[in-house]
This record gives sequence, structure tokens and C-alpha cells, in this order.
Amino acid sequence: MTQATPLAPSSLELALLEKLKAVGGTCDALTALPIEQKRSLRQRERACQILRDRGWLDYDHDIAQFGLTLTGKTLLKLSLSVWPVTPDELLILRSCLGGRIHPGQIHRRVPVYDRQRLLEGLAEQGVIVVYKRAIANLHLTALGKQNLVRG
Repeated sequence: MTQATPLAPSSLELALLEKLKAVGGTCDALTALPIEQKRSLRQRERACQILRDRGWLDYDHDIAQFGLTLTGKTLLKLSLSVWPVTPDELLILRSCLGGRIHPGQIHRRVPVYDRQRLLEGLAEQGVIVVYKRAIANLHLTALGKQNLVRG
């Protein structure tokens, strides 16, 4: 299997770049970019990785699915004076008592704009386990814009 040259994007890579350009060069989530080609999410994620490696695209990896670790379950049973958490962190932990959830299932009182930051902090503390991450906050780089104009 041969690798495509950096100057020759695949049809899927080109479609992703063109759709991203059409929506102003930025997009909140990979799944929000409509691609006409029948491709799996895994294929689109791989195409994004290749484009990122080339410097044409940049993005973040948001937590898409998570759950409590055994430590997290144990800590929830302790007094808050023993284990200080913020009210929002406590709401997140209680939200996933029933099993794996995604950020949209977190208690509505936790601000949507703050959920990823809080989740990352809880994951670093080892009280939640991240089961899945998703490509988010995509944007064309200057090199990506330049190559689209050339192509």
C-alpha cells in the first residue's frame, strides 16, 4: 500500500477540506460536516489525521463518552469534606452513576461551555474513565487554505 503524496489529497480529504472551507473554515464537530461520499466515521477521522499531519487542518479531541472509575464510585460515597469537589463536578459524577454517558447527558445545570474542561480535570484525577474521544473544533490552517486555492 502506497502513501498519497502530501500534494495529492484523496477524494475524501479534498471533500472534507472543501466542506470546511464552505462553512467558513471552522466547524464544531466532524460529524457536523456533511460529506456526500458514503464513508464511515473512522475513514473521515483518518482523513482528518492525515490532513493534520500535513499541516492543512487542525482540531481538538473532545471527550465523547465517559464513565466513573471504581475510585470515582468510591469517592462519591465519601463526605464532601474529605474530598472537595465543585458543585458542577459533583453533578457530572452523579450524572454517570448509571454507566457510560456522553456530555449531552450531564445534568443540565452544568454549563455546556464548561463541560469539556471539567471532564478533562476529572479524567486527570482518575475519577472518570474516557471511553471515546471525538474530533471537534476543526479549522483550516493557512497552509490548508493556500493549498485549496492552488488545487
